[in-house]
Amino acid sequence: MGSLVFTAMPTALPFGVLGIAAAVLAIWRRDKRLRGQREMLHRAYELGEEILGASSADQILTKVKVVVPRIFGVTSAELYLHNRHAKTLEAVGRSGADQHSIPLSAPPAGPQAGAVACFHYRTLLAIPDTSRSPFPVTGQPGSQGAPDAPRSLLFVPMLAQGEVLGILQMDQRDRARVFSRDEQTLTQHLANQIGVAVKLLDQRSVREQLFRTEKLAAVGQLISGIVNDLRTPLAAIANLAQAAGDGPRGPCAADLASIAAEAHRAAGIVDRLVGFAGTGPAQTQPVELNGLLRNLIEFREREWKVRGIRARSLLADEPATVLGSHGQLEQVFLNLLVHAEQALSDSSEKSIVIRSSVVARLVLVEIAYSGPKEAADPFVPGADEASGGAGLGVCRSLITGHGGEIRLVQQASGDPAFQVELPCAAREKIGGPARDNSRNGAPTLTALVIEPAEAIQTQLRGLLAARGYRVVPVNSSDEGLDLAQRLRFDAVFCSVHAPGLNWVETAEQVRTRVGGFVLLSDSYDADLSADFAGERRFVLAKPVDEKQLDRVLEAIRTGPR
Repeated sequence: MGSLVFTAMPTALPFGVLGIAAAVLAIWRRDKRLRGQREMLHRAYELGEEILGASSADQILTKVKVVVPRIFGVTSAELYLHNRHAKTLEAVGRSGADQHSIPLSAPPAGPQAGAVACFHYRTLLAIPDTSRSPFPVTGQPGSQGAPDAPRSLLFVPMLAQGEVLGILQMDQRDRARVFSRDEQTLTQHLANQIGVAVKLLDQRSVREQLFRTEKLAAVGQLISGIVNDLRTPLAAIANLAQAAGDGPRGPCAADLASIAAEAHRAAGIVDRLVGFAGTGPAQTQPVELNGLLRNLIEFREREWKVRGIRARSLLADEPATVLGSHGQLEQVFLNLLVHAEQALSDSSEKSIVIRSSVVARLVLVEIAYSGPKEAADPFVPGADEASGGAGLGVCRSLITGHGGEIRLVQQASGDPAFQVELPCAAREKIGGPARDNSRNGAPTLTALVIEPAEAIQTQLRGLLAARGYRVVPVNSSDEGLDLAQRLRFDAVFCSVHAPGLNWVETAEQVRTRVGGFVLLSDSYDADLSADFAGERRFVLAKPVDEKQLDRVLEAIRTGPR
């Protein structure tokens, strides 16, 4: 029996040693994997903190391009931001010949198609090997298997408050690879942090716009306080000069006529400044755009000469009349001119060309200026940081409220240009009294619609327009609050899912500024209606029922103000 034990021990010893070695190797591998995961998490969280402190989307991209390849071992990373107005994905940090705008409706083949699919489905899309994928992501159309096409792709939606703000794209070009579940979870967390950072940038821009608006309101009050003191002496100078000039002609007749003309011009400038500072309800009336633009050109002419800007007016001779608010349209075109001036500050050749034409019952106004194409969409809230007054995002809402469209294009010469389209006024309206869209003698209602869903926004615009009301649509509560601070609205329609400030705070902030606040819920909710509905507050279910809408509008018209 002892000999049997003796002979078995040497045989079992190697197996024991091998088992111990295997266990040590497994523990070492596990420890190495855990150390790698901890290092990956540490770098990812550091990157997230740096991203939250970034001052622009380009700065976020710079940090992502440097750190993400080190964390995940990929070749490169890209960021795409959602442009709500253009319905595209805009590649951050690209300009010139690089493709930087991807249409969401018909994206081209290549990685752009994967980014659009990820955006629509709102979920992570991993492609381990593009050569074996049925998805059209290998290169551009007609160049399948292009040498620079990535072998592996990962698209991650950037989510913030339930909204997809853009796409984070990561690619591996030299080999195919599988992104593990842990890597996918970590990239989703990182993408969400980027989305939060982009959201914070937008909110910061809106707050700065509101701060500038408050300063402008204070300036407006100051102007309004001294306007009567200015008008009286200017009117006296003009009357005295005209009375002296009406007598027998003497050697000073020409000088007196010039004094009267300059006094009238000064009075016009004062009236224009008061119009810019006004905060009362907009009056709808026929507005002759060519005359309005000529006055603005004259108003800015001296400033252009000081800055060395050559201005060229190609306004049409025939009148171009639209129906709308003279003050709002004047503010829009003034802001476009000021933006063009500021874009020329670093340009060697400084020129602005203003054109107008009437085509197919539409008035087209074009403001072209020399220089490279805008690096970012200036109509995005906060993009127009340097200009005072209404931001260009607000200008777009005002033009949309007039039934028109505004866009930034690049001409064949390479110069950027603002194009504004507005519907011509009907002939029977021109020269007559201001348009009255009221029904049964009720005053005209100006409504602000805060609704991200395009279908509901279109339905509300159609229903309100059919009842003769003017509508200003926006996609977020922050944009709506900015407009409500500046303009007078009789009613605000706000979706419960509007991005930005939540609807409870939005209702509280605009409560004293509007005639009525209408909350748009997904369906009829008795508890919500009972809790929220009250004095000048209403709840409507989507899609909006016409009878219920008429009931709410009637209550707003006849209710207390």
